[in-house]
Amino acid sequence: MDEYFRDCMKRIAIFVLMLFLIIKPVMAEYIDISLTYPTTVEKGDEVSIAFEIINKSNDRLWDGTIAFEESFMSKYGSFISINQDNQRYPFKFSIIEPSERVKNKFEITFEKDIPLKELKFNIILKCGKGACRGGCRPFYLEKPITISLIEKRAEATLNLGSEEYSAYRGETIEVPFTIWNNGKIQITNAKVEVRGDLISNETVEIPSINSDAKVSNKIHITVDNNSDKTIFSPLIVLKFQDPAGKEIISYKNITVKVMEKENILESNSSEIDGGNVIENINEPPKLLYFFIALAVVAIIATLIVIIYIFKR
Repeated sequence: MDEYFRDCMKRIAIFVLMLFLIIKPVMAEYIDISLTYPTTVEKGDEVSIAFEIINKSNDRLWDGTIAFEESFMSKYGSFISINQDNQRYPFKFSIIEPSERVKNKFEITFEKDIPLKELKFNIILKCGKGACRGGCRPFYLEKPITISLIEKRAEATLNLGSEEYSAYRGETIEVPFTIWNNGKIQITNAKVEVRGDLISNETVEIPSINSDAKVSNKIHITVDNNSDKTIFSPLIVLKFQDPAGKEIISYKNITVKVMEKENILESNSSEIDGGNVIENINEPPKLLYFFIALAVVAIIATLIVIIYIFKR
């Protein structure tokens, strides 16, 4: 019985030893890279790609580097800027002990002219692995990165003081407007002009407008004196350029209602009735006759007095 028990214990010990020998290599390969980065990036913006090297193996990691895969950098490296103020690229280390973690990051900018809408590349760890530098064996690990690229667009909004106006033919109206650069980049060569069924020879030009800035001005429109239209619908057009020189256009409609001038006929002594001219003869007031009679009486009395004086 004791011999049987000892034989069982030997078998269990051999099984545990073999199991340990099988599991140990697997445990020794537990080395990982943890990545943190934005999945959407605007071209021209600096972003961080943070990484953490995790060594949970029983071996040291020797003389390693962290870098982007060479095929990707050889093709698009000219469109990528890496901030090397704090850490030279690629990231290098001398030794990482078992159970040790090492953190760092790349400050990277994908330039505006990079010809991609999505980035797919690997970040790669290359190092030696073993108890000592002289006896270590090569180790290689890669982790994928996927980043969508979006472009900063030049944007601006044209706002009008009013969209409805009234004017007489030949009259000039004033249209106030405000341009708001609601994009994230400066716009240049902004122009406001009039198009459509009313045209103005005036063009308002603004050399540049910074992001989130507003510029107000006004443009003048003269109502056509030779047109029979009573309502006009011209366009107030805004044109501007992005940093690449691409022209962008937006516009707003306005309505101009034409008012008719009233024709007033004036006559001093006649009025028109059915095409016939009727003279208006105003009778003098009766008081006028009274004063005339009084004046005649006064003259007669004066003459009588004068004759009487001369006869004496």
